[in-house]
Parts: sequence; structure tokens; C-alpha cells
Amino acid sequence: MKVKQEFFGFNPIMWMGVVEDNNDPVKLGRLKVHIFGWHNGSPKEVDGEQGVKTEDLPWAQVMQPVNSGPNSGIGGPLTGIQQGTWVMGMFLDGEIAREPMVMGSIPGIPTEPNPNPKDGEPVEGFYDPDGVYPKPGMNWAMEEPDTNRLARNDNVKVHGDKADYAHTVIRRKYMNSMDTDMGGGVAFEEPVLKEWSDFKSKYPNNKVLETTSGHIFEVDDTPEFERIHIYHKNGSYIEMGGACGPGNRIDKVSGDWYQLAKRNFVQAVHGNIDVAAVHETHLTKTFTAVGSSIKLDAPMIYLKGVVELGDGGFRNGYNGSFVDINGSIIQVVNGVIKAKMGGA
Repeated sequence: MKVKQEFFGFNPIMWMGVVEDNNDPVKLGRLKVHIFGWHNGSPKEVDGEQGVKTEDLPWAQVMQPVNSGPNSGIGGPLTGIQQGTWVMGMFLDGEIAREPMVMGSIPGIPTEPNPNPKDGEPVEGFYDPDGVYPKPGMNWAMEEPDTNRLARNDNVKVHGDKADYAHTVIRRKYMNSMDTDMGGGVAFEEPVLKEWSDFKSKYPNNKVLETTSGHIFEVDDTPEFERIHIYHKNGSYIEMGGACGPGNRIDKVSGDWYQLAKRNFVQAVHGNIDVAAVHETHLTKTFTAVGSSIKLDAPMIYLKGVVELGDGGFRNGYNGSFVDINGSIIQVVNGVIKAKMGGA
């Protein structure tokens, strides 16, 4: 069988371009790339040269790293490159230039805002046609590297036209931190970074993955600030190390937290377990305290079921009365039950 000489291996052509569409209709992670030197820079005709619209670009396959290797749904994600990203690749069919393949992305430092409107027809090629990237306003700044702010940790304040490079997740944690009374009067303070300067991560030790909506995954190897951080855009997060200290972990949930186990749930704690909340505990089997006492300190203690008092004594010298579950009035003098009146 004779192989066409135009196919890859006989006359490959390398190129650079800008992604203008990442919504592959067959969901294979392909991209449409506006390629420098091959495509007109405008979607409209300029000086008699035909314009190139995004929809007219061919779909480019994307080469995956060896540690991804997606096959039958197994492997790493196929998506991740956003519109407006610079990429490099080759034409598998040489100068025919209808079989592009993306080999990798190229981060940069944007110097000009996107001229395309967010609503309306694009006016310029080699940019995100939807006008989203690079991010405008306080979320990003011109002449700012594409590297995530958490990975860079550039502690730059606002001075004139200089940008404040603090990441929004640090501000959000500080503004929404739990430093109030919990469970009706128990003081609690969430261990968060109070200032951007407390964020000790150093480039290039922090590996950061941030999604388009704001979910964040960090693996930070900065000496004496090592941490793992998983953050949900709604404010819930898990962090080991970092703000809560070496060897410590904090879980924060913005809504309800469900823990379900079909078998055993084991907790082994060498220190105290402090619970500050208005809560209910339902035990379906006998609860046993061995070698220790249980202290109940509340305005009212409600017990439902049969209460066995053992030797019938209250160790704290209680004086007064209470009503048991059958409606009987129990009289207690100096911690000893003296009388039982009424009830079923």
C-alpha cells in the first residue's frame, strides 16, 4: 500500500496559533485554531483577502501526555484549553493544511485587552471570539503572566495603574471566615490567612489547577508551608497544612455535610473532641463509657426511654426534682433519690 507523501512523516509543517473554539461537537477535546501565517487575521475580508471565520476553521486533534492516555473513558481529562490560549502544533497532511494537531499550549503575558465584544459578532481574529479571555477588570490585569496567582504569589498592592495580584480565594476566605459564636455561645475562629502577606507559597513550588468556574486544586511543596488544598467555588474547602498549621487539617462546608458509611465508622482521637453546635445524636445501640465520666451541663436535659440510675446516686450533690418519662416527679436530696410521686 502506498502512503501519501503529504501525510505526517514525509512533510510535516509546524505552526503556532490561537484557540477560537473548544466546544467540540463530538466531545473528543478537539479545538479550532486560528494559525499565524496561514489564516487571515480578521473574520472579514481585508484588502481583497478573504477573512477567516471561526466556524470555517478545521477541528484540530489534541495530543495528550503519556500519563493521561484516555481510552474508553479511562485516563485524564480531554478538555482544559480555553479560547484565546496560544498553542503549538503541526499539520499532519503537510501543506494541504486540513489536518492540524495541537501538541501543547503556550502561556504568555497579555499586553492588550480582547477587542471582541462579549455579546455580538467578533471583529478580530487570534483572540477569544466570545470576548472572555484574557479576563478583564479586577480578576486579571494586562501585563500579568498567565500563571495562576496562587502559584506566583506576587504580593503587589494597588498603586496607580498597578494591579493587586492577590487571588480572590484568599479574600473570600477572609471575608467569609467563621469567627463567631457557634452552637449558642461557644467561641470559634476559623484558621484562615488574614492577609495576603501570610500566604507563604513560593514559585515554582506550588502546583495549581483552577477551573473556569473557580474550583481550585493545589499541591504546595514550599518549604515550611507545605499543604494540600481543595476548594469549591461556593466557599467549601479542605486544607492540610498552610493556614491551619503543619500536620493539621481543616474542613469547611458552606452548606450541609453528610457522612454515610455502610459499615463501621471509626474515630480514634488522642485529644479532646469539642462539639459546638445545636445538634441531635441518635444511637441505635447501647452507648458505653468506660473508665471516664460524662458531664452534662445544659439548662434542660431531656431523656427519652428507661433511665437506670445504678446505685441511685447523683455524684454532684444535686438537690431538686425532675419529671421522668412516665410523668413521675422524682425528688433528689443531696444527690440521692428520696421520693417518686405520681405517674403511670
